[in-house]
Amino acid sequence: MKKFNLIFVFTFFGLISQAQSITDTSMVVNGVCGMCKSTIEKAAQIEGVSFAEWSKETLVLKLKFDPQVTNLAAISKSITKSGYDTEFQTASDSSYYSLDPCCYYRDPNNVHKHK
Repeated sequence: MKKFNLIFVFTFFGLISQAQSITDTSMVVNGVCGMCKSTIEKAAQIEGVSFAEWSKETLVLKLKFDPQVTNLAAISKSITKSGYDTEFQTASDSSYYSLDPCCYYRDPNNVHKHK
């Protein structure tokens, strides 16, 4: 019985320490369509990121990542390299204009087409 209790205690504390090492947060990322969603989520999936889901309606990218491996700045940088502005950084014009014209979220006429 003592052996079982010790195994349970070590397993329980191992799960707690593992859960505490994951950051659950979000950031705003501009985009307009399903193609944007795919690109944004793929760009966010850098090493250390275990979950990335972007909403076209809210423009919020939900994230889960290991802060010992990566951080929001690195995730944001990867997303801006793919052409999308985040609440922390603006994508370069060359990255932005490499997007499909359907995804030009800075163009008000294009944004209204997707609503």
